[in-house]
Amino acid sequence: MRYLKLTILLLTVCMIAESSNRIYFLHGYAGPGFEMMKILKAVEKEGYDCTLFKYRSMVRDVDSVGLDLIKRIQLDRADTISFVTHSMGALVVRSIYEHLDSLPDFPIIKRIVMIAPPNNGTKVADFYYKSHFLRHILGSNLKNLTTDSISGAGRYPIPTCEVGLITGSFVGSKKLNLFLDADNDGMVVPEQAKLGIEKDSISIKSWHFGLLYDKRVINYVISFLKWGKFTARRT
Repeated sequence: MRYLKLTILLLTVCMIAESSNRIYFLHGYAGPGFEMMKILKAVEKEGYDCTLFKYRSMVRDVDSVGLDLIKRIQLDRADTISFVTHSMGALVVRSIYEHLDSLPDFPIIKRIVMIAPPNNGTKVADFYYKSHFLRHILGSNLKNLTTDSISGAGRYPIPTCEVGLITGSFVGSKKLNLFLDADNDGMVVPEQAKLGIEKDSISIKSWHFGLLYDKRVINYVISFLKWGKFTARRT
């Protein structure tokens, strides 16, 4: 019996060692992708396998990009996966939950770190969407970024994994964007970023894109990926 227990223990250790975990990084609307590299490189140094998933956000809509993401994940054949998203990248990840029930072999989604996500849309998109000309120029994702409860950002499924939320704002930052009537990061109001299921959340004094280069944000991302909470010193 003793040898049997030891054999089972060794097999379990081997299975854990052979299992793979991959972190996918998704940029936001109109982002080229390289803006995610500072965080990605820092996460790689912690021993994680990382993939930057780039997409043409001004040409392909959230739903079709989500399907592309599913295909990429299936090709990589990781056992568990996590995501680090910026802005609209969170909506792409949320969109894949529409399909998971029909994908029995899909890897386990462990955690998502969302940086400045427009989870309930942004009034900036609402304003631009009023213009037929801007709708044509800015593409179909403009509608997906609106606050419309039926056709906007809020329509995407709520993740069932652990979610960490990092938002940005400045005190008195209403002046950053005339379309936003509350403190914001220039694009997103922190309250509009919330899903209500976050395991942990934190706000940083920074602007929408500046968050991606902030050392505090990098530390928080690594912390959440490791432990499912923001353990770095809060600011």
